[in-house]
Amino acid sequence: MDGQEQRIAAAREVVRGKIEYFKQNFSRVESHWKADKTRVTDADMTLSRTITAEILQKFPGDDFCSEEELPPAGTTKKFDAEFAWVLDPIDGTNNFARGIPLCAISLALLRRGMPVYGIIYDHAQNSILEGGESVPLTKNGIVVEVPPELPFDANSLISLHFPLSTRDSRALEPLTRVNALRCQGSAALNLAYNAFGAIDGSIDHFTRVWDIAAACAMLAAVGKRIIFTGANPFPLREISYDMPKLRWFAGTKAFLDKAESLGII
Repeated sequence: MDGQEQRIAAAREVVRGKIEYFKQNFSRVESHWKADKTRVTDADMTLSRTITAEILQKFPGDDFCSEEELPPAGTTKKFDAEFAWVLDPIDGTNNFARGIPLCAISLALLRRGMPVYGIIYDHAQNSILEGGESVPLTKNGIVVEVPPELPFDANSLISLHFPLSTRDSRALEPLTRVNALRCQGSAALNLAYNAFGAIDGSIDHFTRVWDIAAACAMLAAVGKRIIFTGANPFPLREISYDMPKLRWFAGTKAFLDKAESLGII
């Protein structure tokens, strides 16, 4: 195996090894609140610490970022290595803490700053989702045939992150007044379900790179686009606590064409 294949195999082993811990602690751990008023649990911290340690033990020269182990505010960590890892130990921590199963472990492998592989443990489906540059989209190791794209119409599903600002709410009204909406509470699952064809269009105005890096690799595996309407984190060259929130649209060509025609991209 070459270096990329070795890392993909290691990612599978590490994430699969954390599923039982995830299940045992689901809705059973104490919550704390970070400086930015977001929830974190002891399980987030344990998963972050153990996954980081296991990956870097195998690949000590790689760069690594976990949401729960960011450089201190006001400082930046440069990503200079050929390979880098981006981890969200629990994406959807609010759901995890409250007993809502839409939560996930999300781990991305980047090469020269670009996502080339993503693996997500989807707790709601008790499934491992994978995909990337050299890995077809799979669910529990079985290649998934994504359904053909359909025209974007009133039957198409859109996934959003709430709350929305007044400005964004007004801008999106041509879609939100017509289409059925979903809010998973996990950006990783939002985009992963998009890649797998369950969601036609995904929109978010409040994510960070660790939320979406793994799912971005899955989108690329099936030729779907993500359009950043502000800062584009890729190629990823540095990580900081103060990184801007990401605003993006993703999905089928028909969805993106519709959003562009409405002037909201």
